[in-house]
Amino acid sequence: MSSFFKHVKLHQYDITDKGISQACYDEISFDLADAKNALSEEQLWVLADDMREKFKDYMRPLFS
Repeated sequence: MSSFFKHVKLHQYDITDKGISQACYDEISFDLADAKNALSEEQLWVLADDMREKFKDYMRPLFS
């Protein structure tokens, strides 16, 4: 898990879609500090939700 997220500690977030999306949002915000100025809040959440789905795909082999 730690190799997917470089800046946030996943254990500090709820393991729900909402919690993982928040972790992704925070990761994106950290990685792209200027993104908050260039993108709308809605656009950042769309990116976070997409990243959440990629994380779920990344984790899927562990549960099969």
